[in-house]
Amino acid sequence: MHPNCTEREIPKDAPGLCLRAVDFLPGRTPSEAIEAAIASARDPGSATAIVLDTQDWLIDEAVLLPSNVELVIDGCTLKLADGVFDNIIRVAGIEPDAATPNGVCAAVEPTEDFRITGRNGAVIEGADNPYKAANPKTGVVEEWTGDYFGWRTVGILLSRASRYEISGFTMRKTHCWAISQEQCSHGHLHDIVFNTEVKNGDGIDFRNGCSFCLVDAISGTTSDDTVACTALNGGYITPESKYIYPMQPMGLDATGDAADIHDIVIRNIRTGGRHHGVICLATAPSVYNIVIENVLEEAVSSREACVKIYTGYGSGYRNGNLRNISVTNVVSRGARFAVMVKAAVKDVQFSDIRQLRDDAATHLFEGESENLSIDTGIYAS
Repeated sequence: MHPNCTEREIPKDAPGLCLRAVDFLPGRTPSEAIEAAIASARDPGSATAIVLDTQDWLIDEAVLLPSNVELVIDGCTLKLADGVFDNIIRVAGIEPDAATPNGVCAAVEPTEDFRITGRNGAVIEGADNPYKAANPKTGVVEEWTGDYFGWRTVGILLSRASRYEISGFTMRKTHCWAISQEQCSHGHLHDIVFNTEVKNGDGIDFRNGCSFCLVDAISGTTSDDTVACTALNGGYITPESKYIYPMQPMGLDATGDAADIHDIVIRNIRTGGRHHGVICLATAPSVYNIVIENVLEEAVSSREACVKIYTGYGSGYRNGNLRNISVTNVVSRGARFAVMVKAAVKDVQFSDIRQLRDDAATHLFEGESENLSIDTGIYAS
């Protein structure tokens, strides 16, 4: 069941050309200096490292990361300035629509062969004081954080990305999900520490169309799900809902394979916090061929479950849209359930599941499932 994920260590040496953003700083803002360094690196097919070091980097717009570039954050903090409504980093292939800059994008071109690498205590951080303005639906002045305000609330945003690595830093003060991916493949995300407190403070999100990715060695605390595989259609977004802008630059109109999430390995998740450690969530699209290993609560938790497999946030779910999922070695210290299933799933196996909280349960299974088991006992057929 294991996907074909290339396992690479944190790069020791920068590939090809190496440019330090500080050399581009005279006469420029930090954002302009980073942009100028990246522009100097754009030799098609030639790998280049852009290094942020020497000082902390306070930016007033997202870093746009193109193909064949490694962004190295070395012993410093990359931080979004107060009052900025934007990502911290996003792939350059995302092209917002000038007419509706926070809506579904005009185009999303592929971005390939890139890395975001932290070294020597690197930090990626949201604003101390996020953007605040009137809510377009209610007129109430509030911070534009959380999923109602769309994809610009995401810290690191990837769309149509392939062959990439993200590793080696702490991420905190997020404005919504820390890292989100849609239509992405062959990614390796590892050795990341999260400290999130915001509404929808997920760590790593896989959205529609993601496949053949590996998540490994994640720690810290998250105020929502630490790792989420979430394949939804657009049924839950209505004119009456609180959602203002889409969370996915490509929208939720994908169908078939482009809507599904599959062949993902998630392992060595050592986090606490709220909601869940790992989830698989589907409606009309499917989530399948998922391996989840070693989910351990080492920090304080008030979670519903360490691992949850379920349907919701829309309609169209059919029996087996969540299928072929293996969950091994889950240790709950604070969650009400170590593992939970709330859907009609197919071929889902749990093994080595432990609940250390005295007044909590090992599992809760709901739904008319086929071949759902925990250890050696079959619970639905």
